[in-house]
Amino acid sequence: MKLYQSQYAVALLAFLAVLLTGGSGDYLEAQVSRSPIAASRNMSAEHHVERGRKLMSQGLYGGAVRSLSLALKKRPGSAEAYLLRGSAYDRMGLPDRAIQDLSLYIQKKPSDPIGYIRRADAKNFNSMHREAVDDYTIAIRLAPSSVSAHLGRGLAHAGMEKYQEAIKDYYWVLRLDPKNREALGNMGIACMLANKPLEAVGYFEQALAVERDPEWRRRINEWMEKIVQAQGADKSPKQGPARGPVQRPRPMW
Repeated sequence: MKLYQSQYAVALLAFLAVLLTGGSGDYLEAQVSRSPIAASRNMSAEHHVERGRKLMSQGLYGGAVRSLSLALKKRPGSAEAYLLRGSAYDRMGLPDRAIQDLSLYIQKKPSDPIGYIRRADAKNFNSMHREAVDDYTIAIRLAPSSVSAHLGRGLAHAGMEKYQEAIKDYYWVLRLDPKNREALGNMGIACMLANKPLEAVGYFEQALAVERDPEWRRRINEWMEKIVQAQGADKSPKQGPARGPVQRPRPMW
């Protein structure tokens, strides 16, 4: 209500000013140019992209989408805006919109691995594991030393229950980054599900050595307890989330 009253007051003052100045629109034009909406419209596409990036860094994905959409209205061919908005849609749990925007980015930047990685992330965490593997593989061809691409493909392979393939990907991650907690934790799980309990324990112990987060350590210890229980029952564990205990892998470009 206060906002409407304020807008009404501004409009009334502008009308009176026009009357007092003999009908010239100078005062009214000056007031309109100072309004927040007009100011936003006058901002450049680059401004909206940077604002969208900042909002994403703060976890404000809805606001980021709005800002990036304004950028695309001003510059429909902005590859960077498509990349960021697609990533924001992914974080909002809107995979179809994310994949659409990231596909447009790939069309504009086909040699940039980040587009394939982020599109693969959107597919991977919405159970489109086979399609995700294809995108991660392209990214790896473009950037063989990409930790994100190898890690993501490992998660996708694990989601498809191809644990030996997942182990190969995690191995590459650990060659590139020996203390990567996500690779260590997931390597342990993949080894468990591939019936390699002793190797699993070794990777879990390495993971615990590099991470102090209590919740993360609790989940690792739960998996180690599964190994103890399985050995006591003389059988390998067959159930459990293929992705745990890690969070969504984030592109590191």
